[in-house]
Amino acid sequence: MNLWQRLCLISMLLTGHFMVMANTENNVLSNKQQQNEQAKIIETPADLDEGLILNRSMTRFGHRFYREFVIDYQDIGGTVSHGGLTIIEKATARSGSVITITHNRKVIFKTIISPANNNIDEHAEIAARKVAQILKQQQQQAGWGQWLDPDLASDEF
Repeated sequence: MNLWQRLCLISMLLTGHFMVMANTENNVLSNKQQQNEQAKIIETPADLDEGLILNRSMTRFGHRFYREFVIDYQDIGGTVSHGGLTIIEKATARSGSVITITHNRKVIFKTIISPANNNIDEHAEIAARKVAQILKQQQQQAGWGQWLDPDLASDEF
C-alpha cells in the first residue's frame, strides 16, 4: 500500500468513515480485504484531498468539537469538493480553547470553547452550518470569476 492510500485510510478511520463490506454469505471480510477494496476506490492523489477534514486539536474538548463538526457537516449535506478543511485548536489557560477552521490556509471560522461551557455540540453545529455556507459562496464566486475577468481571453496564447 502506498503513502496516499495509507493517508486516505487513516483519514477515513479518524473521521469514522470506514466501510464494512460483506460477501454473499453475510460474513464480514477481513481487514486486509477491506483495505484492498478501499485502495481500489482511490484512483489518483487528487481524490484524497477532496472532502478531507484534518484534525489538529490537542484536548478532549477539541477532539469532541472535531467529531461533532464532522457529523454535523455531513448531516447538513456540506460540500465534499472543498479541497480540504483543517480544524486547529489552541489551548489557552485563561479562556479555554480557541478553535479555528481553515480552508486553503485562510481562516473561515473561529470560536472559543470554555471548559465550563457544556454546549460544544451546539458550537460544532453552528460552525458546520457557517462553514458550509461560506464554502458554497466561495464556489459560486469562483464560477462567476470567469465572467469578471476583464481580459475574457485567458485561453489565448
